[in-house]
Amino acid sequence: MRAATVISRFPVPWRIVEIPNGFAVDDATGRQLGVFYGRAGPNTAGHTGFLTLQEARQMALDFAKLPELLKRTSARSGLAKATPYNEPRLRAQTQNARHTPRQPGRANLVLHSKID
Repeated sequence: MRAATVISRFPVPWRIVEIPNGFAVDDATGRQLGVFYGRAGPNTAGHTGFLTLQEARQMALDFAKLPELLKRTSARSGLAKATPYNEPRLRAQTQNARHTPRQPGRANLVLHSKID
């Protein structure tokens, strides 16, 4: 979906509404776009795999920022399309580049030595 489509379909500003055990994000018309639930106690939330209320609030805040981020992204993509693309150079680099396959089980191997 393009940024303009999302913004026109769900008018801004998006606002955060506190609900029991979480937060909801509503658009300018009051349509509920997302709900994020959390648990009050961090120990209870962590042991059960649920979000804490603070984590749910942060996710709701980030979600409510999506229209602004989509505007920025679409503006950047317009600039990227306007910039000439140097495709032949990219193709030459990929043909000459050597690809070394990863060995299974050794990709993240790090050796540590303890010096006393």
